[in-house]
Amino acid sequence: MITFSSKIKAIIAANKAETFVYLSIKNGDGSLFRAATTHHSSFTADDNLLYVSDDFIVGIDPPQQSSSVDREQYKLTLADPTFRTAAAAENGLVGKKVEVRLGFVDPDTGLPLANVTDSLVIYKGKVDGLIGTAETEEAGDLNFVMSCASPMVSLDQSKGLYLSRDQVRARNPNDSSCDEIYTGSGSITIKWGRS
Repeated sequence: MITFSSKIKAIIAANKAETFVYLSIKNGDGSLFRAATTHHSSFTADDNLLYVSDDFIVGIDPPQQSSSVDREQYKLTLADPTFRTAAAAENGLVGKKVEVRLGFVDPDTGLPLANVTDSLVIYKGKVDGLIGTAETEEAGDLNFVMSCASPMVSLDQSKGLYLSRDQVRARNPNDSSCDEIYTGSGSITIKWGRS
């Protein structure tokens, strides 16, 4: 369930909602790789990150809700005129943490609400892949489509898992979970738990 802060509720009730998107990409150790916003000016949120307004974010997928377990990926389209993202892709952008938020503009000041609780999480997860596209028309541009793991990424096993006593014992000599897996049709007695 999505909960709105009192400020967001007041802005929506007054019919003055102006929104923007901001995202952060962090390394595995929590250090910042990149923070950007679609707002017309850069701002620092109360998470102590400076979200830079530099046209880095070209487009984002809208939030999606699925009633079935699938492998739907979340996609971000990012501009890369300086080849910074391309260089990062070579050095392991896959696996970095991504958080995309919908921010609101304060109607009285015209500035972004800097409190993170006054925003909505659109996506939070990890980078799953990166595909570059180059447009060679007139000026040309270089964009990247960053695919992020679906919330059900841990359920995306596509091949079967076949077990045998020898395979399990090779991984852990004390694991007896598959000792009786290939027992014939005769009756057997299996002890559960510790003996």
